[in-house]
Amino acid sequence: MSDTPTGLSQAQTIDLLFLGNFVHQVINPLNGIAGTLDNVAHGVYSFEDSKRKVNAARAQLEGCISLVRNLAFFSEVSSTNKQLSAPRSNAVSVLPQIIIEAAMFYQDAAQSMQIDIELLDRETQYRINGRPEVLRQVFMNLFDNATKYGDSHSKVTIEPRVQEKNRTLLVEIRNSGIGFSGDEARKFFQLGVRGRQAKESKALGTGLGLYICRRIMEDFIGGTISVSHNSKRRETTFQIRFPSNVWSVS
Repeated sequence: MSDTPTGLSQAQTIDLLFLGNFVHQVINPLNGIAGTLDNVAHGVYSFEDSKRKVNAARAQLEGCISLVRNLAFFSEVSSTNKQLSAPRSNAVSVLPQIIIEAAMFYQDAAQSMQIDIELLDRETQYRINGRPEVLRQVFMNLFDNATKYGDSHSKVTIEPRVQEKNRTLLVEIRNSGIGFSGDEARKFFQLGVRGRQAKESKALGTGLGLYICRRIMEDFIGGTISVSHNSKRRETTFQIRFPSNVWSVS
């Protein structure tokens, strides 16, 4: 017997699953923002704590805005006429600026876990063909994973470098945390997929973030993203690759 609801195609069912996960990921931080603003309005926090809470709430709100914007982008990817939100031909993203902006959204979460986020090369200016707000979402989702599933008292390192053989720009994001098998890793970029240990952890997740990363890298940037885990070192490594035709150094 088919699990597809009556009157819906398989593709339509997948779209509804995507939308449901997407709404869940937006609603949770919005509820947190509302609670923070209520507490600030009622004087629950000290002046300094209020400033910090409002700044954190603003970062969460900007993350929600970015997610909603991406919903329009992915609607275009899934559509047949490709008329919505066409990428700008002259849009350029600059690393490390994009990485630093994405990391700022997760400073409070990282500090609460005593996790340091360190960009190893802050000087080289890599110019990548693609919308900054779209590429920023890739790094935001990866930092979100690192702070949710990473070990406390650990470090997230981001290392961009050029592979001279094929002129690919490789960005590696490493952190220590819960593990997963190679079979799980191959499925992580599918919609709604989470690892076994991730499901067993206290962190909430929808299996949406890495799916968004893959769609952005493949459909909007023209690159790839992959992940692996070294169980002996408890080290997870995401590898983002930009082919030679989509980047340059300014």
